[in-house]
Amino acid sequence: MPRDVDVVTHGNSLDGKRILLGITGGIAAVESVRLGRELRRHGAEIHVIMTEAATKVITPLAVRWATQSPVDVQWSGDMPQLEGFDAILVAPATRNTLSKHANGVMDSPLSMALAAGTGNGTPILVVPSMHDDLFDDPVTIDLLEIIKNRGCSILISESEEGRRKQPSPEDIVSRLANIVNRDDKSRRVLVMIGGTEAPIDDVRTVSNHSSGRTGWSIADHLYRYGHDVFVLAGRISFEPKSISIPIITSTDPDSMKISTKDMIEDEIMNIDSVVCAAAISDFVVSDSKSGKIESGNDISLTLTPFEKILDQIPQWIKSSRGDNSGYVIGFKLLANSNRDQLVNAARSQIDRVGVSAVVANDLSQLTDDGPRALWVTSDNFEELKDTKHIGVAIDALLRA
Repeated sequence: MPRDVDVVTHGNSLDGKRILLGITGGIAAVESVRLGRELRRHGAEIHVIMTEAATKVITPLAVRWATQSPVDVQWSGDMPQLEGFDAILVAPATRNTLSKHANGVMDSPLSMALAAGTGNGTPILVVPSMHDDLFDDPVTIDLLEIIKNRGCSILISESEEGRRKQPSPEDIVSRLANIVNRDDKSRRVLVMIGGTEAPIDDVRTVSNHSSGRTGWSIADHLYRYGHDVFVLAGRISFEPKSISIPIITSTDPDSMKISTKDMIEDEIMNIDSVVCAAAISDFVVSDSKSGKIESGNDISLTLTPFEKILDQIPQWIKSSRGDNSGYVIGFKLLANSNRDQLVNAARSQIDRVGVSAVVANDLSQLTDDGPRALWVTSDNFEELKDTKHIGVAIDALLRA
C-alpha cells in the first residue's frame, strides 16, 4: 500500500542525481512542498538547505515531508553544504540571496554552498521571485548579470499580477534536468507536432485526427535530457505549457512548410536535427472558396496531393549546417498492416528521403495494448513499448 510520502514516478531524467535544494525567504517558499515532490517524481536525490528567513514562511518539517531528505538551517560541523552535488537549485531566490552570492558574502550554509558550487563548476539554477518593482530595479538586473556571467542559469517567469511569480514545479524541474544532462553531444532539435488543416472555405477545413501529444512528449523528453528544443506545432488538441521550449504555430500545410525551412535556416536557432512527428496533410483542396459555402447543397471537392515537407528537410539541414548536420527522424503511419509491411514502408522512406530513422506504427497501435511503435533504421528495427521509449530511442540516435 502506498505511503503518504510516496510519489508516482513521472520520468528518470534526474535518476541518481544529487540535488541541493536551497530555499530562501520569499513567499514563494510555500511552493517548496510541490517542488520537492516533483523533483522526486523524476528520480532526484535531494538535500535541502533553508535560510533562517525561509523557516518563517514554511517549516522545515513540511519540507522534510515533501523531499524525504535532510533539511539544514544552521551551521554544522560536518559541513554537508560542501559535499559533492550534481546541481544546486535555489527556489525561490530572493534579491538578498542574489546580492550575497554576487558579492561573495558567505554568512550561511546556503551562501557557502553557492560559493563552493561556483568554484568547482557545479551547475546552478536560481529562480528569482519578487515584485516587479524590485525585479525592474537596475540593481537586481546587475546582480542577475553578475551571477549569470559566473555560470549560473536563471529561470524567470513572465510578469503576472505585478509579480515575477515562481514558475510551476514542472517547469523548474524540466529546466534543471536540461542543465544537468547537457553535454557536448547535446543537439539543437526542431520537433514538428500536430496535424494541419487544408481550408475548404473560410470556415471549414480538411484535417486529420493527430492530437500532437506524442510529438510534445518527445519534445519534453529531449529537452529534459539536455537538448535545445524548438517546437513547430500544427493543429493540436491541447495547450502545451513550457516557459523553456519555444513554440511556433503553423496550422496549414503551406505555412508549415515555410516555417520549417525558416527555422532550419535561422542562424540564431542553429537547428541541426529534426524530428518530424507532425501529421502534415497529404492532400489539400485545390479550389478552396473565400467566405462560407452555403449549407444544404451537395458539393464536390477536388483534392490534390501536397508536396511532402519531410522529403526536403534533409537537404535544408545539409545546406544550412554542412558538416554540422545532425539527424532527421521521420514518422510513418499505416492502417491494417503487419510488422513486415511497417518495416518495408519505413525503409522505403529512409531510401527515398535519406532520413536517419523512422518511427513506424499502425493505426491500431495508437489505442491497443502492446508495442506503441517500431523503431526502424536501414539495417535494424526494434519494438518501442510506449511514447517514453520513442523519446529514449531518438535521444540515443541524437547522441550517437
